[in-house]
Amino acid sequence: MKNVALAHLRTMTGNIASVFHDDQWESIEGLVTKQQQLLVVQRTGWGKSAVYFIATKIRRSQGFGPTIIVSPLLSLIRNQIESAAKLGLKVVSYNSSMSNTEKDIAESEILAGSVDAVIIAPEQLGQSYFAENVLSQISSNIGLFVVDEAHCISDWGHDFRPDYSRIVRVLQNMPQNMPVLATTATANNRVVNDIKSQLGDRLNIIRGPLTRKSLQLQNIHLSTKSERLAWLAGHLQNITGTGIIYAKTTKDCEIVAGFLRTYGIEAHAYHSQLESDQQKESLEQALINNEIKTLVATSALGMGFDKPDLGFVIHYQSPGNVVEYYQQVGRAGRGIDSAIGIMMLGKEDESIQQYFIDSAFPKEHQIDSLLKVIEENNGCRVSDLEPKVNFSLSTIKDIIKFLSIEYPSPILKDGSQYFRTQFDYQLPHEKIERLNTIKEGEWQRLVEYHSTDLCLMRYLSNELDDPGSQNCGRCQNCAPEGKLSTAVNQQLVLQANDYLRHRYIEIKPRTTFASSGNNARLAFETYGFPYKDYKLTIDRGLALSSWKDGGWGDLFAAGKANNQFSHDLIPPMVKMINSIAYDQRPTWLTYIPSPRHPNLVRDFAYALAEALQVECKESLEIAEARPPQKTMENSFFQSKNLDGAFSVNTEEGYAAPVWLLDDAVDSRWTFTIAGALLRRQGVPKVIPIALTSTSKNN
Repeated sequence: MKNVALAHLRTMTGNIASVFHDDQWESIEGLVTKQQQLLVVQRTGWGKSAVYFIATKIRRSQGFGPTIIVSPLLSLIRNQIESAAKLGLKVVSYNSSMSNTEKDIAESEILAGSVDAVIIAPEQLGQSYFAENVLSQISSNIGLFVVDEAHCISDWGHDFRPDYSRIVRVLQNMPQNMPVLATTATANNRVVNDIKSQLGDRLNIIRGPLTRKSLQLQNIHLSTKSERLAWLAGHLQNITGTGIIYAKTTKDCEIVAGFLRTYGIEAHAYHSQLESDQQKESLEQALINNEIKTLVATSALGMGFDKPDLGFVIHYQSPGNVVEYYQQVGRAGRGIDSAIGIMMLGKEDESIQQYFIDSAFPKEHQIDSLLKVIEENNGCRVSDLEPKVNFSLSTIKDIIKFLSIEYPSPILKDGSQYFRTQFDYQLPHEKIERLNTIKEGEWQRLVEYHSTDLCLMRYLSNELDDPGSQNCGRCQNCAPEGKLSTAVNQQLVLQANDYLRHRYIEIKPRTTFASSGNNARLAFETYGFPYKDYKLTIDRGLALSSWKDGGWGDLFAAGKANNQFSHDLIPPMVKMINSIAYDQRPTWLTYIPSPRHPNLVRDFAYALAEALQVECKESLEIAEARPPQKTMENSFFQSKNLDGAFSVNTEEGYAAPVWLLDDAVDSRWTFTIAGALLRRQGVPKVIPIALTSTSKNN
């Protein structure tokens, strides 16, 4: 049997001299001959996929059914299918990104028994068509069940995913002698014990050393964005190879990539807001082929990205905990002798981390409101909920998912609708408080890591309870003579400051007034705006900054707090306005009036108009005071809150294009509605301009 497995390994690698890594054969043997349940904790690059594909090949030759692979790494499906094909295995996927035709073909092949393995996302195990109509048909004949990234099962882990909770209940309904393989590279004793308590006493643990001998770890203390940008621009080209720079937000990915490109460094942003999966795949492939120097990425470039010769991983901002850092920095140096891992710690990092902790679970009042609406309406689609509860659409979806995996669940999905069940529900406050306390403690240990004088790799290994933890001999503390310079060119710092102050944010016009014709009627009882009317839309505009961005956004924030904007913002606003390419340049300016701070934007508007040498007109008036827009959390409530809020001074003439000024832009609804009112009065073009964008994406 071992010789057969070894032959399969050599076929997969294309190397006739390949041998098993420690514990690989033992894992395969446990699955194939002993039908064990295994939790394999091994460092990234050890070869976990080789274990389950070789086990699949052998089990299929013995007449067993297909392997089910549960994985969050759908971006890697193509690589997995190609890898399995080397063994003659046919692997298909079934996921939400596929077309109905693709799903139908996959379903037919699975039910016909013509596939060897099926890769699914964990949400397919819930109240889904796949679970009810496909998985249930083959459950008694599954040859192997694989849980990739198994640390996601444990809410003690650094990357707990609620959908993974479904796996435990699914396995309870499977044959007891079905072999199960759970794999992870990031699980400490607490997580391992939690996984074992959930999967049962049959679970055997195979654990290897986690130390990465190729990594040269270093921490750099640069608190401001300008200093970190300057360091990257000054030193990145001197680092061998290509790699990843991690940032926490979409905005920061775009900032870092854009700044580096101004210095001839081929850097591209990678995040969940990219237009398509094809764009993500194209960027991944460009890095794999060493066609670019770096991807500046959020955690969207996540688990499973495999480039053995990745030369560096740099954290422009810190991750949330030491285990997450180990996982991300461990993407470097898997197949080469030396790679660099650098972590910077910014002054903004703690507030970003606290935001993620605070928003990890829904609030009790949100759950109560949503359950009440579902019950009162005798069932709702997700799209029905937006006009009924003042939560963002993403929050609504998160609450639905959170409640769907609770057991017993207070909601039930039937078709596209969710219904209230008979089960009462109370938010598990003690559990949430415990998890938040854990995450806050993990953050403090990451801060300690950044300033420790211990071996950095040993510190990481200790956090993972690695029994083989030892000094690496390579990090900044073990071998300080080999660390990279932390010096920052002050001229580059000034240029980074200037870059941050000239990074304009596009204000894109909304193309519709609602998500549907019915919602338009509900939202605009006063103004009567239709679902869509291009004659009322505004043009593309710009915002000078993003909130507290290290540039003009900081000066804006100070002015907002003092109820008076500095006139130092006038010249950069004029420069931004002059940078716009106009078909017809506006000849006057107006502004969005505020019922709470009537002089704040008004005074700045008159000063800006004077600098532009145009007239400032008070064309818009407050017709009725409304709650602040920032308290409106979804598109429907944001638009309805402004219905009837403004009136237009009809004594003015409106034959020329106009600049429409507001201090801040987020949802774009204020610009959309005020602009539509001006267009109704005959204004041919409305160009929105703002001092800052408070959108999370900017």
